[in-house]
Amino acid sequence: GVPVRVVASDPYTRWSSVNVIRGAADGSVSVYAHAVLGDVTGAQFRGIADLQRLLDAGVRVTNRQNLVLRDVNEGDLPLIYEHLVALDMARPGAELLRDVVACPGADTCNLGVTQSRGLARAIDEALESEGLGEASGVRINISGCPNSCGQHHVADIGFFGIERRAHGRAAPGYQMLLGGHIGEQGVSFGTRAVRLPARSVPDAVTRIVHRFIHERDAGEAFRYWLSRIGGVSAIAQDLSDLLILPTPQESPEYYVDFGETRAFEVDLGEAECL
Repeated sequence: GVPVRVVASDPYTRWSSVNVIRGAADGSVSVYAHAVLGDVTGAQFRGIADLQRLLDAGVRVTNRQNLVLRDVNEGDLPLIYEHLVALDMARPGAELLRDVVACPGADTCNLGVTQSRGLARAIDEALESEGLGEASGVRINISGCPNSCGQHHVADIGFFGIERRAHGRAAPGYQMLLGGHIGEQGVSFGTRAVRLPARSVPDAVTRIVHRFIHERDAGEAFRYWLSRIGGVSAIAQDLSDLLILPTPQESPEYYVDFGETRAFEVDLGEAECL
């Protein structure tokens, strides 16, 4: 297998090793400004604009909801890091495993079934606790409903929100998809795997990632590894103990969505786009 890369504990060295893109022919580098869950405040935007003018750099938005400063000098990295720390945008791991993409979900969307952003935070915490946050080779995307705003259908590991019912109660859940991909050679949608209680999803993700890291061949993409081990049925076997909802008396938290305090219920409104 291919072990997780061990990065330095020094904050600057750790940031430089994972948030800086090197290899340009002219010797320039690009730097990710990590926008957790795609959230950027007005003050952060103004700070990035100040940094752009100072460095005469280009700025782009990535499809994983971060900003990237392009064509900057390696020698300016300490200055850039200092500015990004002040803006709270220097967290290591932009575009890597912990950088989960999620739509707004039930936070603000009338069609959202589940709290997709709350799940993204829970997955981040689970990966961090397992030392997997800065692993590469797996992209996780979440939508709060079957619509594809979170691009769950083209992620290595994708989820969309559903309602689960058990023991006479409604509970938040997710349909997992595996093996989605988008690239220069084409697009492949993920294959439906299992339907999980929302509270079981972080555990399911860490199990899959651990197995991928220890079983993959050098340079092997997630979708090829998945095919080699037997596809979604092999993963479903690994997760079989996570599929069942406990009773509300045994585990009442399973009937409350991430970030909520009241019992789960689906409250759909009128679509914003008709």
